[in-house]
Amino acid sequence: MLTLVRYRWQCAILQGELKSDKMPPGPILGNEQMAKNPGKKFEEDFVKSIPARCDVTRLKDAGGWSNATNTRFTSNNPCDFIVFSGGDGMMYKIELKSTLGKSLPFGNIKDHQLEELYQSSMKGVQSLFIVNFRDISCTFRVSVAAIQAFINRTDRKSIPLSWFREYALTIPQTLKRTRWRYDLEWL
Repeated sequence: MLTLVRYRWQCAILQGELKSDKMPPGPILGNEQMAKNPGKKFEEDFVKSIPARCDVTRLKDAGGWSNATNTRFTSNNPCDFIVFSGGDGMMYKIELKSTLGKSLPFGNIKDHQLEELYQSSMKGVQSLFIVNFRDISCTFRVSVAAIQAFINRTDRKSIPLSWFREYALTIPQTLKRTRWRYDLEWL
């Protein structure tokens, strides 16, 4: 793979497509660079793992800016995905979280996500957090109600890995060369 990357890079220099002879920051695959953000890689792998029988809607991330004199409206989505499972007729609202370390900081969970996902769960929607611990290659699914209950009864600032091991379900995952495939047949 590295030889192919170096070959494409050298061809791009010779053809005048690159103005610098410095190696680009990431490997070149065709005309695109690989995603650098590990959370986005997790998201891509997750989506590719969703069974074909499911209907998936990706809610757009809110972009935008604000400062003291100028603000722009941005939507606050309750989750990353809405998935309808054709197999069992269930609707899922799924928020993906990827973390490096042995805990999920509360700062990574927005208050409006907890509230809106909890309200959906009260209406029969399966509202879940999928949490990926990158450094140990382990991924869990847990209900918003369980996350909310933990937050309400602790003075900690994060949810430890040990809690996920005890109260969440592990999602089996397989490394396919350099990317992950998740067993999402439960959808």
